[in-house]
Amino acid sequence: MSQSERAELEQQLKQLTDYVRDCERRVAKGEIMDLQGLDRQVMVLCDRVTMLPRQDAQIIESKLTLMIGELENLANTLRAQQALLDQQEKSGSKGR
Repeated sequence: MSQSERAELEQQLKQLTDYVRDCERRVAKGEIMDLQGLDRQVMVLCDRVTMLPRQDAQIIESKLTLMIGELENLANTLRAQQALLDQQEKSGSKGR
């Protein structure tokens, strides 16, 4: 993989990480987000990283780890928001 191809992959990884971080913030504020396709984007990037020569993959590893951490934060926030909605629904149905 050329230097420019690796730089492009790193840029795509950064953009996706920033997007996931933004989604997490928005979900935490209670916004409804359409995350359809996010899993596919992540899978494509991960597949591209696995195709890299070992040395290039090691360079990108820390950025990939950062993205995975942001995905975990998003998943936790989604679970928390779902629990809040479930609780609100329960509270609302008791009053009927």
